Amino acid sequence: MRHKLFSILNILGLTIGISSCWVIYKYVSYELSFEKDLPQKEQVYRLLSHFKADGRDELFSGVSRPVYSFLKENPMGLDEVVAHYRFFYQSVTIPEVAGQEKRYEEPKAGETVFIETDKDYFDLVKYNWLAGNPQTALNEPHQVVLTASRAKHYFPKLPEQDILGKTIVYNDSIKKVISGIVANLSYPSEFNGQEFILIKERERDKTMMAWSNTNGADNIYLKAKDEQTLKHALAQTQKELDAKWQAIKKQELVSFDFIRTLETMPIQESHFSTHMKEAALVKTSYKVIYSLIGVALFLLILAYINYINLTTAQMPQRYKEIGIRKTLGGSKRSLIMQMMTETAMMVLVAAFFSIFVSQLGVFLLGDLISVNTKNYQDIGLYIGVMGIILLGSIIVAGLYPAWMMSRVNAVDIFRNKGQVQVGSEKMSLRKAMIVFQFIIAQIFIVGAIVIGQQLKYVVHTDLGFNKENVAVIQIPYKTFMTPNFQSKKMALFEEIKKIPGVEKATMGEMPLNNSFSSNQLQYIPNDQQEPISKNVFFKTIDPDYLDFYDMKLLAGTALIPSDTTNGYIINETAVKAFGFKNPQEAIGKFIGQSDDMQQIVAVVKDFYAQNFYKPIDPMALSYENRNLQTYSIRLNSAKHKEWPTILEQVHQTWNKFFSADQFSARYYDEGILEMYKKEQQLFKLSNISTGIAILISCLGLFGLATLTAFQRSKEIGIRKVLGASVSGIVSMLSKDFIIMILLAILIASPIIWWICSKWLDDFAYRIEITWIPFVLGGLIAILAALLTISYQAIKAAKANPVDSLRDE
Repeated sequence: MRHKLFSILNILGLTIGISSCWVIYKYVSYELSFEKDLPQKEQVYRLLSHFKADGRDELFSGVSRPVYSFLKENPMGLDEVVAHYRFFYQSVTIPEVAGQEKRYEEPKAGETVFIETDKDYFDLVKYNWLAGNPQTALNEPHQVVLTASRAKHYFPKLPEQDILGKTIVYNDSIKKVISGIVANLSYPSEFNGQEFILIKERERDKTMMAWSNTNGADNIYLKAKDEQTLKHALAQTQKELDAKWQAIKKQELVSFDFIRTLETMPIQESHFSTHMKEAALVKTSYKVIYSLIGVALFLLILAYINYINLTTAQMPQRYKEIGIRKTLGGSKRSLIMQMMTETAMMVLVAAFFSIFVSQLGVFLLGDLISVNTKNYQDIGLYIGVMGIILLGSIIVAGLYPAWMMSRVNAVDIFRNKGQVQVGSEKMSLRKAMIVFQFIIAQIFIVGAIVIGQQLKYVVHTDLGFNKENVAVIQIPYKTFMTPNFQSKKMALFEEIKKIPGVEKATMGEMPLNNSFSSNQLQYIPNDQQEPISKNVFFKTIDPDYLDFYDMKLLAGTALIPSDTTNGYIINETAVKAFGFKNPQEAIGKFIGQSDDMQQIVAVVKDFYAQNFYKPIDPMALSYENRNLQTYSIRLNSAKHKEWPTILEQVHQTWNKFFSADQFSARYYDEGILEMYKKEQQLFKLSNISTGIAILISCLGLFGLATLTAFQRSKEIGIRKVLGASVSGIVSMLSKDFIIMILLAILIASPIIWWICSKWLDDFAYRIEITWIPFVLGGLIAILAALLTISYQAIKAAKANPVDSLRDE
C-alpha cells in the first residue's frame, strides 16, 4: 500500500503471465487429451494406405472396403477388426410423436457424423449405454444407435428409455428404428460419430475393382495384443492386396499404376498426424503444441523477470527498514521468509485477477479456440498444473529479491544514511534480464511481421487469374435431383447474365479451391513405345471460362461446347511433365487412358489451383456440360455499394428455377482468404503474444529505469548545478538502455531468421526474408523502450538538485 505504483505493476505483470499460461493450458490440455480414456489404447491401431505414384508420396486415411471383409474372415490373431465408415445423409425426418410435431431437417456439415459399423465398434470404444442392449442394438440393418446429444436433439422432451423404438427417416425413404442410446464420450476423441447404423457389404464391394478404390472416409481400426501379431496380420493382408492389384492389371481393368502399402498407426498418434490426408478430422501437430508451451513459458519467465526487476528497484527505498530489522536481531532466514511471503501474497492476488483476465482472453481470442476446447474441463489436471505454476512463481520470482535483501549490511546502510549502491554500473543480472526480455519481445515482433508478410503474399500475389469482383454460387448436390435439372441449370445461367450489374458470367470449377480430382493420364511419344504416365488434376469449365478469369492461352484455341469431353486444355506444368519442348509442340497430341484418349487443343499459362503449400501440378481443363456445377459472376466494380442488391436479384432469379433455401452466394476472394485461416490465426496469435511480451518487458524496463534514476540522483543534481540541460540528462539516462535494446536486437536476429526460415519452408511459394522486418521490429522495440524510460528520465532531470544534494 505504501508503494502503490510498484504493487500495481507487479500484480499486472504476474496477472498477464499467469493468464497467458492458463489460456494456452486450456488449448494444450484439450489437444493432448485425445483418446486418453480409451480402454487399452496402447493396443489400438489405425490401418492406413501409403501411396507412391508419379513422384507423389502420400499417406491416406482410407482403406479399400474388401480389406475389411478379408480381415474379418481371417483375423490372424487380431483381437478386434472394426470398420468405421463415414457417410452423409441429405435429410432427416422425425415423425410426429406425443407432444412433438413432425420435423424435417437437412444436416449441415459437421452438425452430426453418421457412421457405418457393427457391434464390435462398441467393444472397442467403451461407451456408457443409457438405453438399449449393446449386444443386440446393432444386429439388424433397420437399427440405429444415437448418442445422447443427438437423441435429445431429435426428441428433446422424451427420456432415453422412451426414445427407444422411435423411427427416424433418412433421405425421405430410409427408415431406421432407434435401438440404443449411448452417452457422449467424456474425453476428446476422433471417434466422434453420433449416429450409427449396421455396415453392409455392397455388390460393388465384391468386385475386383473394389480392391483398387480407396475412400478417405472408409477407416479400419485394429486391436492387437502385441506387435508381432499386428505385423503378421499386416503382412498377410498386404500379400492379398498385392495379388488383387496384379490381377486387376492383368485383366487390364486400369491403365495406370501405383505402389500402395498398408501401414498401421497407434491410435494415440492419429490426432497429431498432420502429414496424413484426412478431411473429416481436425488435426494438430506436436510442433504447434510445443510452440505454444514455449510461448507460455517465455511469457511467464518475462513476468518473473518483470517482478524481480520491479522488486529490486524498490530495494533502496527499503534499506532503512532492512537495517532496523537486522539491528533488532532479524536473521537472514527471517528476511528471506518475509520477502517470500510478500511474493506469495502478490502471486495469489495476481492469480485471483487472472481468473477474470483469462476468461476475457478466451473471449477475445474468438475462433482461435474451438467450442470443444472452451468446454473441456479436467479439474484434477487443472488444479495440479495451476498449483505448479503458482508455486513456481512464488519460488522463482521471490528467491532473488529475498537473497538480495538478506545480503545487505546494516552498518553500510546507517553509515551511508540509507544510500547503498545496489549492483554495479557494469552488466548486472538485472540488465541481463532486461536484455533477455527484449530478445523474446524482438522474436515475437519480427515473427509477427514475417507471418503478416507471408499472409499478404499468398492473398495478394498474382494467382494467374483475375479473382477481383467475383461472386460464386455453388449448386448444391441435392439440386441435381430436380426434374429437368440440366435445362434449368443452363436457363438460369442465361438469366443471370442479363441482370444489370453483372458484367460477365461463367460456369465451371473455381480456379483455386480445396476440392480436386485427379487421375493417371498417358502420352505415347512417336519415337518410343513406353508411355509417359503422369498424375493430372482436372477441372471442368465452359467456353467463357478463360476469358472470364483473364487466363492467358500460350498456344491453341478455346474448347468447343460439348456434352462430353472433346479435348483438353493443359497448363505449362503438364507440358513439361509429358516431355513437350514448348506449348506449340503439345497441340494436337493425345493424352488420356487406353480407352479414352483426348486431343490437346490448347495450353494455358500456369495458375494456382491449390494453396501455396503445394507446387503447381499438371492440370487439364475440359468442357462437359453435365458436370458444370458452379456459377461465377463478375460484378461491376463501379457499383460496389450495389453488390448486395445485385446478389439479391440473382437470388430472386434462382428462385424461379430451384428451391430458395438452396441458394448460397459468396465473394470469391473471401473464400480464398479462408483457405489460409490457419495463417490468419497464427498472425493474430503472434500479434497478441507480441503485445504481451512488449508490455511485460516495458514494465521491467520501467523498474530498472526507476532504480537507475534513484542511484544516480546525486550525479544528476551535480550535473544540473554545473549547467546540464534536461534533454542532455534524459539522453544520458536513456543511452545505457538503448544499448541494451540494441544488444537484444543483435542477439535475437539470427534466432529469428532461423525460426522464420523453418516456418516458411512449409510453403512451396514463399517470401524471402529481408532486412525490413528486423529494422522495423528493432524500431518498435526502441520506441517502446524510450516511451517507458522517458517518464522516469524526465522526472529525474527536472527534479530540484537541492533535494538530491542536501544531507539529512
